[in-house]
Amino acid sequence: MIEAFHWNRYFETGVAIIDAQHQRLVGLLNELAGNVESAMPAHIDAALAALTEYTVYHFQSEEGLMTGENVTGEHREHHRRAHQNFIAQVQSWLAMRDAAGQLSLQEMLNYLSNWLVFHILGEDQELSRQLRVAEASPGTAPGEDPRSADPRTDILLHSLERLYESLLARNQALLGSNAQLDAAHAALAQANADLERRVALRTAELSASNLRLQEEQARRMQTERLAAVGQLAAGFAHEINTPVGIAVGAVSQADQTVSEILAMLSREEVSEADLRAALDMLQESSRLALSNLQRAARLTGGFKRASIDQVSEQPHVFVFGEMIQDTLFTLHGKLKHLPIRIEVDCPADLRLEGVPGLYEQVLTNLILNSVIHAYGEGSRAGTIRIEVTRLDDDRLRLVFADDGMGMAEEIAAHAFEPFNTTRRNQGGTGLGLYVCHDIVTHRLQGKIDCDSAPGRGTRFRIEVSLHHPPERPNRQ
Repeated sequence: MIEAFHWNRYFETGVAIIDAQHQRLVGLLNELAGNVESAMPAHIDAALAALTEYTVYHFQSEEGLMTGENVTGEHREHHRRAHQNFIAQVQSWLAMRDAAGQLSLQEMLNYLSNWLVFHILGEDQELSRQLRVAEASPGTAPGEDPRSADPRTDILLHSLERLYESLLARNQALLGSNAQLDAAHAALAQANADLERRVALRTAELSASNLRLQEEQARRMQTERLAAVGQLAAGFAHEINTPVGIAVGAVSQADQTVSEILAMLSREEVSEADLRAALDMLQESSRLALSNLQRAARLTGGFKRASIDQVSEQPHVFVFGEMIQDTLFTLHGKLKHLPIRIEVDCPADLRLEGVPGLYEQVLTNLILNSVIHAYGEGSRAGTIRIEVTRLDDDRLRLVFADDGMGMAEEIAAHAFEPFNTTRRNQGGTGLGLYVCHDIVTHRLQGKIDCDSAPGRGTRFRIEVSLHHPPERPNRQ
């Protein structure tokens, strides 16, 4: 095995514990040299770790000796700084020894060998003198040491020369490599800049257009969702008030009747007729409270389903007819005072897997479109008919028809275009049917068409595929 460091008596400092630790460091350094020669990565890593760990331990021992022997502060601080600088340098190399521009293992080994020579013959020999002076006369500076006659001086100078030659060669190599890298980086940066400019010029207009479209779509969908939730909450609050109020009144009447019965029973004589009348009143009050509370429970169930469907886009199995009734419930407050009937023909057992909120939004927009345009905002009477048919296992057809005013052919041809409205001066946006078309064609992967004529009403026919799951909207 190659020895990176050959120990001899000139390296002895005269301090037993320091000399023993130096010999241990020499052994670990030679062990690392053997592993570098065999090129076994696992052994190299283990030897490096052991050498680093023991070096830290050795430095701590030396600093402990200086503190314990009251070596002057100036010498302690000088020694400590040397230790800290060496540890920081070696740890940096260990962390990045595989990176470009770092020392190779052999170069690191040469550095460690030369540094150990310098450390022992220079700093630790000085430490030995300081310890002897501190022991003889604490706080007194050491006298001059005639190194020129000491053979160790030649060893030290030779090692320093090898160390600086190695570092100089390394620095020169790094300077050349860095110059080449700088030139390559500059060329690559220029090429990247040219490419980025060309790409930016070609895509700027398209990016701006897509951004505007996405922002408009996001605002539109958010507005529709908030409007639906607002209508749902307002309708529920209005509808639930009536049955709850009746139930409260009935329970109050029942409580009063129970008090009257108790008063009768406290008398010596009770009229059977009066008692039966009071019991009948109690029974009627209980029946009235129960029926209205059941109605409130149904309304709450419908509100719960509808509110979840409005905000959830997770596909699940739902009853289609129940979804239609929930939609009509959300619009009840708007429709109940209008002379417009809505008839529904839907199989009671029709169950689908999908996102019911999408169908609810389509139906809501179609109903409101008819109320506004077909029936003059409810000024005309009429009937809306909703027919649902499952054509086969893969297709569903929904027909929405009103018997209102109808549309001219040129208007019907553009019914699904965005911002196409005949009521712009009255606050119309022209987005209701466009939203329906967008949901049916993109989200439900189906188709929708419109058949209308003046005086003959309007008929929308929707067909969707049940085989493919609904698409999810893009989230920006």
